[in-house]
Amino acid sequence: MISAALGGVVFDTAAVVGFANQANYAQAVVWATVNAGNTIVVPATVLGVARAHIPDNRLDILAALLELPHTIVPDLDRAAAERLGAALAGTADAEALLPAGHATHEAITRDWPCLTARPKKLRQLDPRVIIDPLP
Repeated sequence: MISAALGGVVFDTAAVVGFANQANYAQAVVWATVNAGNTIVVPATVLGVARAHIPDNRLDILAALLELPHTIVPDLDRAAAERLGAALAGTADAEALLPAGHATHEAITRDWPCLTARPKKLRQLDPRVIIDPLP
């Protein structure tokens, strides 16, 4: 995890799915963040899409992540939805990019890194986003 992560980290879909599937790096980021007393942000749109990709036998692991006292799940409010809609205007895959846009928004707002497998896509959405790439 990079030093800019002090304070917290934002998970995108791949990070949440990776944690639930017990991927080493995603697990290490969670426990390092918890041990430091920092915050894990799982945007609601990310959670919805990640849940669709997590098999039933791994839902207890997802629940463990979400029940940590360090985990928050921010909603996509109207102002953020309008900003994301404007940023995604004209893209053919706006629906698929909504969780990435929400994660990017949360990371930019907090000035925290986003744990992601799609660094190029997040930087296309907003070049200011700090990336912590999944291996």
